[in-house]
Amino acid sequence: MDVLPFALVMVSAVSHALWNYLAKEGGDKESFMLLLNLAALVLFMPVFVFILPDWSLPLEAVPYLVVSALAETVYFLGLGKAYEEGDLSVVYPVARSSPVFVALAAAVLLGEEITPWGVLGILVIFLGVYTLHLKSLSVRDLAQPIRSLKEPSSMYALVAAFGTTVYSISDKLGVTAVDPIRYSFWLGFFITGCLTAVTLYRRGLGVVLAEAEGRLIRVSVAGFLMKGGYMLVLVAMSLAQVSYILALRQVSVVLGALMGVVLLRERYGGIRVASSVIIFIGVYILGALA
Repeated sequence: MDVLPFALVMVSAVSHALWNYLAKEGGDKESFMLLLNLAALVLFMPVFVFILPDWSLPLEAVPYLVVSALAETVYFLGLGKAYEEGDLSVVYPVARSSPVFVALAAAVLLGEEITPWGVLGILVIFLGVYTLHLKSLSVRDLAQPIRSLKEPSSMYALVAAFGTTVYSISDKLGVTAVDPIRYSFWLGFFITGCLTAVTLYRRGLGVVLAEAEGRLIRVSVAGFLMKGGYMLVLVAMSLAQVSYILALRQVSVVLGALMGVVLLRERYGGIRVASSVIIFIGVYILGALA
């Protein structure tokens, strides 16, 4: 891989881990998720104005836009609840283990083949997620992850991973039907509209406004990092093989775990960082070698 796409992916990985760190540090997590999406929509509108020649709604893509928006809403709400309940160094890697479910769903729904490398990658990811919940390396604690995976933080992180699986499949079908940039433009409105309705119903306007008043700069930075990081990935995809780009970007799981351990002083740092490295290796095998 050339230097430029590699650098773009690395910056994107850092930005993804950073916006999740900012979300973990937010007050009302669900409101924060809504606000960062609103901020991203506003901040990047000039970019779409500059690069998008046709703004009309692609009717043939509406079913995919609706499914993706609903799934993204599940993702953001699940992630917000997970951050309310658990540590960044656990929630973030589990939520980013979605390539396992995407590969399995693509095999079932799209008829894509899972190669022996793919099976190995899936097993390695499962190993990383399991060891992520260890509290020590003693024989006595080897069964601890089975109990830990039932904790609310891990369950909500898996809900977020499920949401990612659904919208990834839907988006893949959507961008084959219409221009990807036009699809991305309208997807922002569908996601924000759906997330707004659900969040206002669940949290109320007063809670959302209070979160905006107290953390406007943090929300804006998170929104910029989220959308900007994804756009860097799109550029990198035009310069190098897509599978390598998406696999390499998952190095963010290690960065997210490090941020939780170093910046938030979360416990069991050595085990969690090592497990995040295992998850990254599994995702890389799944994306680059399978």
